[in-house]
Order: sequence, then C-alpha cells, then structure tokens
Amino acid sequence: MPGSADIFKMINRDELSHVRLFQKLIPEAMKIFPHSVDQIYEMFDTAVKHECRWTNHIVGNNILGITESSTENYTKYLANIRLRSIGLLPLYSGDKYNKSPYTHLERFSDTKKAAHTKANFFEASVTSYVMSSGVSGWDEI
Repeated sequence: MPGSADIFKMINRDELSHVRLFQKLIPEAMKIFPHSVDQIYEMFDTAVKHECRWTNHIVGNNILGITESSTENYTKYLANIRLRSIGLLPLYSGDKYNKSPYTHLERFSDTKKAAHTKANFFEASVTSYVMSSGVSGWDEI
C-alpha cells in the first residue's frame, strides 16, 4: 500500500493542527465568556458520541484488538486529555478513561523506542523485522 503512510501522516498533521488551534482558542474564549464552560462540556460530550458512533460504524468489532467498547473508552480518554489541556476537569470519570486501551497497539507505530520498528506498518517489508540473536542455525539454511 505505497503512499498510505504519507496520507495518514497528512491527516494526523491536519488533526493535530486543529487540536493546537483550539487549545489556544477555547481558553481565550472562556476568559471573555466564562458562562460558556457548560457549553464546552456539552460540545465535548456530543462530539464523543458522534465519534464513537462513526468509528463503530466504520470499524465496529472487525479489527483484531479493537472493539466498540475500546473505541468508546479511547475516545473518552482523548476527550479528557483535551479538556485538561484547556484547563478544565475531565468529563468522564473512572480508571478506564485515564489510560489508553490501545497501549498494546502503540508498539506497532513506535519507530524510535522499544519496538525497533524500522518502517511504517503499511509499507514494511520482511527486512523491517528485528532478528532475534537467541536463535541459531539460520545461517546454515
């Protein structure tokens, strides 16, 4: 799937630019309109519901390691992070919203840390896999 990684990078960059914009914009708006905090919480809750419904429509339970429940937990986890970043308290309470349910999948996107992934997932080749030094005999094959 050549080019898929570039497309995902562009989408991610676009999404992150919106995050940074609103992390600056919303706190400034709250200074001018302090009564708007309830509306911000309502907006976040509505956005989370729409995002969960859309993701579950597209992905559902059809990808190994991703479920409708984990999608909801992850979306609420992200909403809590975004709310903290603008100086508000988390909207969703409970331990399951304090940690990403997808930490087991983050390893695959890790190109710099412990996973030692040498290429992106979509354009990887067999040379991207780390060889184990504990297995002997392969040189003779």
